[in-house]
Amino acid sequence: MQRCGRTVLNTLSTLGEVLLLLGRSIPGPRSLWRERTRIVEQMIIVGSETLPIASLVAFFIGMVLVVQTADQLVNYSQEVLGSIVGLSMTKELGPVLIAFLVAGRVGSSITAQIGSMAVYDELNALRTMDIDPERYLVTPRIIAMALSLPVLILYADAVGILGGCLAVQLDPAIDISLALFWDNLVSEIAMQDIVVGLVKGVVFGVTIAAVSCAFGLRTRGGTAGVASSTTQSVVWSFVLVIVFDFIIVRMAVLLP
Repeated sequence: MQRCGRTVLNTLSTLGEVLLLLGRSIPGPRSLWRERTRIVEQMIIVGSETLPIASLVAFFIGMVLVVQTADQLVNYSQEVLGSIVGLSMTKELGPVLIAFLVAGRVGSSITAQIGSMAVYDELNALRTMDIDPERYLVTPRIIAMALSLPVLILYADAVGILGGCLAVQLDPAIDISLALFWDNLVSEIAMQDIVVGLVKGVVFGVTIAAVSCAFGLRTRGGTAGVASSTTQSVVWSFVLVIVFDFIIVRMAVLLP
């Protein structure tokens, strides 16, 4: 019972810490303009670390999705294959896939970097120079993540659909033409479906950046503490991405 209560308190404490950090790090328009150079630098880092692996994973997920769905529809019409693949990529697989990749690669890197600064008293050095570590380190990363993830999600959607088109063209078990696959995909995907994926990207980006920075700032205990904080930040990011994914999907269903 004590362990359960301690777990609940630690969970609430961590969530509160992340929310407070997020609230303190949201800049005004003037401050945002001053931070533009470091925001662009962070966006380049997010893109360069994510694009190669995202391209490979999204491409083969699109192919696997087509092959697996076609196998399930073997006794039915495969004409709906395009809409199934398109909606799966734009509304669910694309956003969650990119969020997991960014959390695993970029989020862990952010935690390790800020955690090392905390362990070696570099954060105190910033405070000595009258520089707020949260505004200097956290704000550019949160804004960069919020701007980068929607773009990466659109890219992953396009690459995944391209992989699906290739699978339709090459797999002999699929008895529909590429033109029919594409027509069904385009006719069934609405702008609202794409917008839902982009909204997920913004929410996931802010969540991953805030969690990664929060665990980095609270790091103590040398290299072992850095490793522990990095692991915890990735786990927390994965869990919160899934939770917010459900919340956004549920809200989208309720919209007219």
